[in-house]
This record gives sequence, structure tokens and C-alpha cells, in this order.
Amino acid sequence: MAKEIELKLRLSPAQARRLQAHPVLSGNKPQKYQLLNTYYDTPDFDLRQRGIALRLRRKGWAVWLMTVKCGASGAGGLAQRSEWEAPTQPGVFDFSIVTDSGLREFLEAQHSRLQPVFSTDFTRTAWTLDQAGSVVELALDRGKINAIPVAGDTAPVSEPLCEVELELVEGASPDALFDLAIALASDLHLHPEIASKAERGYALAEGVLANPVKGFVSTVNKDMSPVDSFRSIALSCLTQLQRNEAGAIAGKNPEYVHQARVAIRRLRSAFKLFSPVLGVDFVEVYSPRWRELASGLGSARDWDVFLTETLAPLEEAFPGDADLAVLRAKGEATKAKAQASAGIVLTQKDYSQLLLAFSAALFRVDPPTIDAQGKASALKLRKFAGRRLQKRAEMIEQLVNEHGKMNAERRHELRIAFKKLRYALEFFAPILPCKRLSAYQLSLSTLQDLLGTLNDQVTASRLIKEMHPKGEPNPLTRGWIAGRTQLLVTALNDELRGFMTNRKPWL
Repeated sequence: MAKEIELKLRLSPAQARRLQAHPVLSGNKPQKYQLLNTYYDTPDFDLRQRGIALRLRRKGWAVWLMTVKCGASGAGGLAQRSEWEAPTQPGVFDFSIVTDSGLREFLEAQHSRLQPVFSTDFTRTAWTLDQAGSVVELALDRGKINAIPVAGDTAPVSEPLCEVELELVEGASPDALFDLAIALASDLHLHPEIASKAERGYALAEGVLANPVKGFVSTVNKDMSPVDSFRSIALSCLTQLQRNEAGAIAGKNPEYVHQARVAIRRLRSAFKLFSPVLGVDFVEVYSPRWRELASGLGSARDWDVFLTETLAPLEEAFPGDADLAVLRAKGEATKAKAQASAGIVLTQKDYSQLLLAFSAALFRVDPPTIDAQGKASALKLRKFAGRRLQKRAEMIEQLVNEHGKMNAERRHELRIAFKKLRYALEFFAPILPCKRLSAYQLSLSTLQDLLGTLNDQVTASRLIKEMHPKGEPNPLTRGWIAGRTQLLVTALNDELRGFMTNRKPWL
């Protein structure tokens, strides 16, 4: 079994032409050949459900290969997959090459049900490069992906293919791949591609855009160091972000932008949570860049919440109100502009370069020699988690116990503090006691929902004031928001009293 380590990058045909003239490739003669790949699965896509790609490849005109790949593409375009490949003949599947016995038995059991699902037909131009002691193959693939028509379809569906694959031929570290990609990306617009050709083929065959992707369950474990845990969490956040890119750019469903924002918010929270064990330079370079990106996606979500959760109930309660109709028209127009603007942010070269540079930095980040407390930073994860969770809980207690009125500004601070605690609990959940954690998280979730809805009322008041033709919201909308706010504040105070008596799951 081979271990495939590759970095996949998307580019336009114009950038592809520039790539072939790039100084990095100067004096290096490429190989050029045609590749026709047909991917197989069962009618129920059982292979895809297990993360398996099975293809028959014709290289040139006479060489046929069967390939089995197992494992998903990773964040930042980097993929590390198990791969088995051997010569074959058209239509022949010999799974004896698969050394994983469980996988081999599964494939053999599905043999009679296999059918072609889609194909890729492209020209590969490949250069072999020496890169910092490693050997890297740079392959430029240009062609198309074709969905194989099913009975009743009149014509095949296809989409263009133009991408670069950097594969580690000799060497064990992905550093060489990232170094080469960053050097090329300084002159070209190369975007880290999280979707493999197989994923794109399946999507084309089904004819649907993947659903918005929520945050993934944390995979940290007690044997990880704090730095390794941060790396795992950060890569998970990047994966969530990239899985929502296409939908956010398409601009038809605001949930994609929302989930992209959530991914960045979780990543920024992880920066703050793990800052004592991360190098100062690393935090100072990347934390502000993610904050800037988040601000470019912000307003689209605000308008969507306003239209669906504030304005819609008003319209239902007061049908035909002329002022509400004006707000609806202006709100929809402004939301569309904000949605389009968010999509544009995710197509910019700056965003692509941030993904690439940050992914590279994640694989290289090391703990500082001394942490902020002047102690060795090689702290056991369970102890580190307890300290950081306790600090976040104390921030909440301080805000709740402060004298004076719990006004909108204080509630906003409290909402952010609860959000930080919630994300921290989700990150560390695998190493915390399950029973105590579940009850604590349930109470925390209820409070965060209340605080989030209260914040939405503040945002709604601001948005209405900005677009109202008279400069001030009319008594109807103003009274509705004020009444709803009062009900929420009462519920919030009741929940806070209960939460403060809960036993903390990390103690």
C-alpha cells in the first residue's frame, strides 16, 4: 500500500497558461499524456459512503490501471490517503492488491453490483522537481468531468477541469508541497481545492449542491499535546469553511455564508483558547487576518436573520402594512447585495493565499519554550483544558455578578463570553465526563440562544433605522421589538440563576 500525500490547487485556464511559463519550472522538461478515468460504485453509492474511490484508468492509448483510494481530502487542499494501484484490463477488477483485509472483503462483496458513475478525461502535463531535499511531481490537469447518463437522460452532463496536483514522490513531510505552492501562489491565483475529482464527479452525477456543512465533532484525545489539539481543531474549522465555499459563492442559500462564518468564529475562538501554548508570532500574524475575513462575511447573515426572524413575524401579525412592505423590499435588496459581497470575498486571491499560508503554518507550529505563566508549556491536555475552561467560566461569573443594570452592552459581552465557553467545551468534549457535560451544555445552549436572540433585536433596530425612509422606525416595529426584548430578558434572568448553580464538568 502506498500513502498518497498531495496538495490540490484550483486555477483558471489563463492562470494555467501562466503556470507553464513560471520560472520555477524553467529548464525542466515535462511529460504530457492523456488520462481517461472511469469511476465505479454501486447503485446506492456504497463505496462513496465509506470514503472509497474506485477507478479504471487508461493512460495514453494502451496502459490500463485499477486504483483504489481510501480517505477524504483534507483542509487547505492537502490530502493524505491510502492508495492501491496495479495494471489491469478494461472492465477487470482484481481486489487482491488491497492489503486492508476488511476493505478488500467489502469490495469483493460489491463486485457484481459495480457500475460506472462518472468519468474524467484530461491532459496531464507533469514536471518532476527537487524541492528542499524532497521530490515533488507537479501535475497540471486540464479537461473535463463527465457524468455518465442514466436511462432516460438525453445528453451527458459535464464541467471543465483545471487544477494542479503537487504530489510528494520522495519525502515524508508536506512542507515541500506547501513551499512550492506558496512560491507559485505569489505570482498566480491558486486556490486550495478540498474536493477531489471523485467528489466533484459524484456531485455532477447527482446534479445537486452539497448541503451546508456544520462544525465537526472534536477528535482531540487525552494523549495529544495542547498544540496538537489546536492543530486538529484548526484543520477541522478550515474543512468546515471550505465545504461551504461553493454554496456561499453561488449565493442562493444564506446558510452557506452563515456556516462559513461559524467556521471562522470557531477558529478565532481556538486561537484565543490555545494562545498560551502557541508562538506569539504565529498568533500575531494569523489571528488578525481571520478577523478581517470574518468582517467581510458579517452583514449577509445579519440581514437574513432580520428578514426571517424579526420582519416575518411582524408581517404575519400585521398583513398588508405598507411600512413593513417597504422594509421587506429594501431588506431583500440589501441582503442580496450583502450575500453577493460575501461570495466575492471567497473568490479573492487574498483569501486563497491565507488558506494556503495558514495550512502550511499549522503543520509547522510548535509550542513556545516558555508559556505566559513562565512554566514549561508541555502541559497535559486534561490539565490545560481545565485551566482554560475555568478562566472562561470566571469571565461569565464576573459579568453576571457585576453591580448595575444588565443593559444591551453587558448582554453583548455576556453573549460573547458564553460563546467562547461553548466552543471550548465542544473542543475539549472528548476528554470531559460525558454525564456532567451534557447537562451543562444544555443549559449553556439555552442561554446562548436567548442572548443571541436578544442581540438580533438590537441588530434589527439598527438595520431598520438605517433603511427606514423617515430615519426612525414607526411605533409598530419599535413596540414589537421592545416587547419581545422584555420577554427575552425575563427568560434570560431565570436561566442565568439556574446556570450559576450547575456543577462544572471540568472540576
